[in-house]
Amino acid sequence: MVAKGFLVERVGAKARRPGTAAVEFALCLPIMFIILFGLWEVGRTVEVQQVVWNSAREAARDASMGQANLQAVATNLTVYLQSAEPSAFGQGHTTSLISPVYALPANSYGYTCWDNTANRELFTMAFTDVTTPSVTDPTGMAQLEHYRITVSFPYASVGWLPVAQIMTTSRLYVAVDWACLVDSPFTIAPNLPAQ
Repeated sequence: MVAKGFLVERVGAKARRPGTAAVEFALCLPIMFIILFGLWEVGRTVEVQQVVWNSAREAARDASMGQANLQAVATNLTVYLQSAEPSAFGQGHTTSLISPVYALPANSYGYTCWDNTANRELFTMAFTDVTTPSVTDPTGMAQLEHYRITVSFPYASVGWLPVAQIMTTSRLYVAVDWACLVDSPFTIAPNLPAQ
């Protein structure tokens, strides 16, 4: 008889809590979605940031030879970004390099890659010769001059959630410092000295 009463109490205890799991799940579901969407957004941002770091290093290496002018470096950067991250940088769209759409730092020169199809900025590349600020193009640098390539892009073009409306950051930046590797000028004597 004791066992029978225990069983009845236990069944009665379950019967008094209908839907508790459903209510707990309904309360936890929004928090779980916020965490998951946050992880996806951060993952996407880190992925694009890594691609842009690599592209900025390639642009700096391209400029270090002193053979490509700033527009050629920006064109190569566009090709790299569109190949590596097609959804963020408008692969297949018609683009053009225009003057920067926002103010660049002092002594910086660059281009904005404008997506003519979607009518939006894809990225802006800036070149700054730190050693000789008057140099406006990579072809004018001397050997071992220190320069900086900066690539910035709107957060809205890579983000999946409207985080830019919540935060004060609307642009992401990548800056790479490099040294010019152009050869020193030298002369070749047309006549060999007599021995």
